[in-house]
Amino acid sequence: MRRITVAVAAFLMTASFAVSSASAVDNANTARESGFLKPAEYPAATYETASIEEESSSCSPTTAGRELCVTTGSSEDASTAPHETPASGVAPPEAGRSAKENELVCSSAPADYTYDRFNSCLGNHPINITELKDGKPVGSAVLQVSTHLNLDRAKLNWKETIRVKHVSFQGNLTTNSFHVAFTAGCNRSCKMTKASPWTGQLSLAPEQTLSGDVEYNVATPNSGFNGGITTNYKINVMQAGTVPVQPNAAWSNPRNIRCDDEVSSVPGCVYPHIAPELVLPLSTYKEAAATYLFQQQYSDHPWGTKDAPLHRLADIDAQEANRDSTCVVAAEGAVETPELFVRKTSEIPDDSCDEYPFAASVEGGTPGAYCNDVDFELVDGKWIYAQANSTKPLTKEAQCSRGHVPLGPNTAAGQELGRQVQAQRMIDFDAFTVLIPE
Repeated sequence: MRRITVAVAAFLMTASFAVSSASAVDNANTARESGFLKPAEYPAATYETASIEEESSSCSPTTAGRELCVTTGSSEDASTAPHETPASGVAPPEAGRSAKENELVCSSAPADYTYDRFNSCLGNHPINITELKDGKPVGSAVLQVSTHLNLDRAKLNWKETIRVKHVSFQGNLTTNSFHVAFTAGCNRSCKMTKASPWTGQLSLAPEQTLSGDVEYNVATPNSGFNGGITTNYKINVMQAGTVPVQPNAAWSNPRNIRCDDEVSSVPGCVYPHIAPELVLPLSTYKEAAATYLFQQQYSDHPWGTKDAPLHRLADIDAQEANRDSTCVVAAEGAVETPELFVRKTSEIPDDSCDEYPFAASVEGGTPGAYCNDVDFELVDGKWIYAQANSTKPLTKEAQCSRGHVPLGPNTAAGQELGRQVQAQRMIDFDAFTVLIPE
């Protein structure tokens, strides 16, 4: 593990104070603004989706003097044709996370591509088949393609499960069974170690499913943001007597894969457009988490939210410079000035300066004079915040917060960020959000 874990741990710090009550207005007894943090509310887990941007299709002549045309995309046949059977296979996720770490939950609901940091699902993508005689349709069928691709944070190879199901047919088809071949590919430094989920062409009858895995391997990791890997797919559908046209239909995954060797000593792969979530519960990280939640709720600059994500700063020297800029720490009893963070060790054992945004983020490094200084206390299950520096009224325009936090929660939160960097393969400038549940 890089020095990031230790360095990030050092930047997080907080403190608490003793009061009997607090409100959202100036307290006449203390001349400090104080108030209650609100419990953070987060929606159920959702996943990003993307539509296939470019697809190709073609028609193949048959020995019976007909044509077999294959297209992709939505079709009325999928909902109105007789003999239709329920779709099955890998598809988009339902709400919530899989119990298995780094695995997208795929269900049978139809959708486009769906993503988390390490997985993608293509849900029941229609393959529409139309048989023509003298240029006029005489019958049709619908197949559905579903896929589940699972990347590995510590490997440069991965598998993708492919399923093709025959879901419906209608009209006067020469035959309602088809021969299906499937091939996957990838670009840049990625090569296929197994390009087809099954060998050659297999027969697919109504209500049947063909399935198998394809396998990818990357010889050389990408360098940061210098391009990504695209996976692509080709399907060939024929009847007995069809003159082959390869492929009948083709498409590409609309999102790129990044394989890097910039985190830890082991290279691995992610979908880089998915921003990881750093989860720091109040019950675990106490005053440290309260500092971050205060900035998100009180300030006009709610760093770490979906609308204002943070971005990892990998350079250790730059992290130290950010920390030094924000946390100008003075001994207890020093004269309070806007730039100084004055320790309150007599009230808060191991008082430390915990800056937010983190010093290990691109957004960190605001001079301490322009931060809100706050301390916290847990009263009857509620976190109370209060102005910690008598010379600095709290202001919503402040771009950062400095929390008086005991060293333990400060260090623990920093270590969790370090673990997140490793687990989610967060390279320099990768975006991430910060969630503070109870």
